[in-house]
Amino acid sequence: MAPNPRPASRAKITRPSLAGVLGRERLFAILDQRDRNAVVWVSGPPGSGKTTLVASYLEQRCSESCWYQLDASDSDVATFFYYMAQIASAGSLPLFTSEYHADLSAFARRYFRTLYSQLRPPFVLVLDNYQDVSTQSAFHSVVLDAVAELPPDGCIVIISRAEPPPDMVRLRANRAMLLLGWQDLRLSRSESDAMVSLWGRPLPEADLAELYHKTEGWAAGLVLLLEHSLASGSIDLMPSSRAPQVVFDYLAGEVFQSFDERTRRLLLKTAFVPEMTSSMAEKITGDPAAGEILTMLHGGHHFVSLKAGGGDSIYQYHPLLREFLRARAAVSFSPSEYRALRRASVDVLEDEGEVEEAAVLLREDGDFHALKRLALEHAPDMLAHGRAETLESWLDEIPDEVLDTDPWCFHWKAACRFASAPRESRLLYERVFKGFEGESDIGGRLLACAGAMDAIIHELDDLSLLDPWIDRTKALLTDAPPGAESGAVARAAVSLFVALVFRQPQQPDMKAWAERAFGCVGELGDTNARLSAQLLMAITLNYTGQFGRVRELIDEMGRTCRSPDVTPLALTVLKDVESMYFMLTADHDRCLEAVFDGVDIGQASGVNLWRYHLLSNGAAAALGAGDLISAEELLGKMHEHREGARRLDRCSYHYYRSWMAMLRNDVVEAHQEQKTALRLAIESGCPFYEVLCRLALAQIFHELGDERRTVTNLRRVRKLARGINNRLMEYMAFTTYAYITLAHGRRRTGLNALRYAFGLGREHGFTHFLWWRPRLMADLCVHALEAGIEVDYVKNLIRSRDLMPDTRPVSVNEWPWPIRIRSFGEFQVLTHGTPLGAIAKPQQKPIELLKTLVAFGAMDVKERDLACALWPRIDADCAHRSLTTTLHRLRKVLAHQHVIGLKHGRLSLDARCCWLDAHALECVLEDIDATLGYTRPRPPEELVTNLADRLFDIYRGPFMAGEGDHPRYASARERFRNYVLRAVSELARYWEEGRRWDQAARLYARGLEADALAEGFYRRLMLCYRQLGRHAEAVDVYDSCRRTLAAGREGAPSPETTAIYESVLEALSEASETQHYG
Repeated sequence: MAPNPRPASRAKITRPSLAGVLGRERLFAILDQRDRNAVVWVSGPPGSGKTTLVASYLEQRCSESCWYQLDASDSDVATFFYYMAQIASAGSLPLFTSEYHADLSAFARRYFRTLYSQLRPPFVLVLDNYQDVSTQSAFHSVVLDAVAELPPDGCIVIISRAEPPPDMVRLRANRAMLLLGWQDLRLSRSESDAMVSLWGRPLPEADLAELYHKTEGWAAGLVLLLEHSLASGSIDLMPSSRAPQVVFDYLAGEVFQSFDERTRRLLLKTAFVPEMTSSMAEKITGDPAAGEILTMLHGGHHFVSLKAGGGDSIYQYHPLLREFLRARAAVSFSPSEYRALRRASVDVLEDEGEVEEAAVLLREDGDFHALKRLALEHAPDMLAHGRAETLESWLDEIPDEVLDTDPWCFHWKAACRFASAPRESRLLYERVFKGFEGESDIGGRLLACAGAMDAIIHELDDLSLLDPWIDRTKALLTDAPPGAESGAVARAAVSLFVALVFRQPQQPDMKAWAERAFGCVGELGDTNARLSAQLLMAITLNYTGQFGRVRELIDEMGRTCRSPDVTPLALTVLKDVESMYFMLTADHDRCLEAVFDGVDIGQASGVNLWRYHLLSNGAAAALGAGDLISAEELLGKMHEHREGARRLDRCSYHYYRSWMAMLRNDVVEAHQEQKTALRLAIESGCPFYEVLCRLALAQIFHELGDERRTVTNLRRVRKLARGINNRLMEYMAFTTYAYITLAHGRRRTGLNALRYAFGLGREHGFTHFLWWRPRLMADLCVHALEAGIEVDYVKNLIRSRDLMPDTRPVSVNEWPWPIRIRSFGEFQVLTHGTPLGAIAKPQQKPIELLKTLVAFGAMDVKERDLACALWPRIDADCAHRSLTTTLHRLRKVLAHQHVIGLKHGRLSLDARCCWLDAHALECVLEDIDATLGYTRPRPPEELVTNLADRLFDIYRGPFMAGEGDHPRYASARERFRNYVLRAVSELARYWEEGRRWDQAARLYARGLEADALAEGFYRRLMLCYRQLGRHAEAVDVYDSCRRTLAAGREGAPSPETTAIYESVLEALSEASETQHYG
């Protein structure tokens, strides 16, 4: 937010008030051309009337203007933005805090766009005393950005003693700059005469000519000569030198002596403050009439300007006069009086909040102990307002022997360096910690620990450096007394938790430290400090898969971010947290939305510290969703911004490139990229990233057939992950292990790993992780459903991630097909498990179209064939239009737009979303043939039993049993019947060959349940019962056969059936006789 302007600081943003000033119409006419120029540059030597000219022009010609008086402190651009913000509406312009340094231009452009939007065009922005800003300062590029953002009716007027710098040459070349130099500013003879007239004392022509000859159009010289002539009656006085300060000092000395003693002492005593109110002058001089004297000096044209507005009037000496007075004061007072005077000026400046000007005096005096006190007292506020560069310059001037007396000096130096040089910041925090070791101030040591850990994590280069800091922080927090400073404890607790997650997640007390960190966040009073802690914790919780807590934090932080006090950095990091959360919870669209929102905030504000991480989250989301086009685009942007990328950032980039290559089945490229990622992860010392890379490499080496390296990486993962309380990491590791072991045929081990992984998934709601491979996860889901592992969770995972293995799982009963169609027995359509007619009765014609499509094979069925079958009595064009309309209605009935595809005049059921029992039957028949082929060894009984179960689960009766003998269905019905009869016979023969008559009998009985007219099954069933000695049941089978065939108009049983029946009767009779005779 914009700071409240202090009384004296208002001088920087207030236009000088004018009294008795000559209106220079000659130059006003030139300045009127400003509407054709973005910049007007007014340059000339001191005292040439630059400021007076511009101020008088604005007073007469421009209704809307802003005035900013530059000085050396504006070399720190944060100071410039800080004071410039006072011009705008309260809170509308941001402070230039450390996060903006990375992209100063973006910040400056947004800043000036906002400022200009509050000014009423046409407007003028004046930058006075431009020469006081260091030539090495970034301020000059800021001015170019300010020019670039000017609207057509805006203009910037720059007042300087120097010519435009080289950076402004382009503006001159483009004729966007109007120049007024010394030759323009020099008073003409008529202007010189007019100024003399303003003094109210007519002079003869000879004296006027002499005045102009001696001053050569220099306004300050003319004024001084007039003042001297009024006092002495002579205008002969003029030194031979033409240097402005020399001439001014000479003439001012003569005029100075004409003042009374009281006025002279006031001028000398107030020479060390750059601007002052009357109360400030009174405090310094002890003269109650100080204000009246200053008013008199201003009205008498004695180089004292007045800036009025918003409280007390502010007086300011012309730079030439101030330099003269400072030099005169040094010889007019005794050394002790001189020191006391400067000290009094420092005190008054401090009281008024003008700490920069107070620091200038202390630095000039070499009073480093006082400068240290000033820096320590104002450091928190200066850092909060982004003025780290100014604070650091103060601390850098203080000798080490003074700094060494107080570790807080190095603490604030470390804080100043944090954003731009985290490594230097860490080394300084090391010095801070050692400085506090011999003291009782545990708060200082805790803040040193927090600062060092934050700097290491901010650098993301070598996280092994965290180890000693983690130990120190743990010890301090464990021993912290109840009265320890809560803010320091809270910050250290949060930093420790983040450090543990990144570097030592296997610590057994990890959970306890996490809870302590959560409990401490509320003790951070400052909104942005609290928000920063919450954001860091949310990022670490994302890494560990604690998405419930992350969601709570996001909601809470979202409410906090409605405050106008929240910085763009916090808003950007919140978007990073959101994007990471949505990426890891498989919400691809919302992740990308958060990514682009965060990037936009960064570009608009200039805070681009998190751009790389945002883009990486977006790339991960796109890869997880299989959107390789978006992933390539986002990875390309990451590559564009690789300059300055940290080691772990580069690790992420190569990790994601490897992931993309794997999804494209380019295993060789995936291996090369992942090797680079692993190297960077190891160098960074982050176990989590090393685990990610090794899990990926294990899959890569498995695909390459290098099982030795596969096992090596899995073992390393196991060693790294042992003891880590990270459920998301476990989920990733166990799914990878399950996939590889199942691929090797180690079913029991693989299913145990899968059971543990999917148990974690159900418990924590995991539906995504980094290096997500849909085919791999689909295969694992098939194994899980076949084994009955976490069925509800797996079905939800399949639905939410739209998983489908390469081989369609038509034989997996629990696979959650959006649509299931049963054609054997009663025709039935289920959408998401609900029968189609359960809610509303479907229209008949669309269902008839679906039945016909299924009867014709459901794949690549010609439109013409369907139209002819359904509308045989109308012409082809009408039939085609009817088909198109009915197809549209059918899709609406099925509530799935793409369930029936139309391509090149052929219709097909979408095999990814629709299960058809006819297709499933074909698959199980193929499996039976493959299993029971004559050249195969005898398969396990369990496998054959499973095949039979699958067969009868699918074939529940004749094809389209409810459709009668319609030719459209009859041929398919007979074909499927023959397939099933043959399959049952093959399965039963397997049991018969093994003399497992009971199993064979059970199979034939199930076959008869599916097709009661299969006379061959009656015969085989009777033979099985005969072998089992169950003759009475065999007789019952024959009776059932006879009745069923008669009811079905199939006639009497065949001679073969009757012969078996008679043999059964004979065996039954023999058995009865044997039983009768004992």
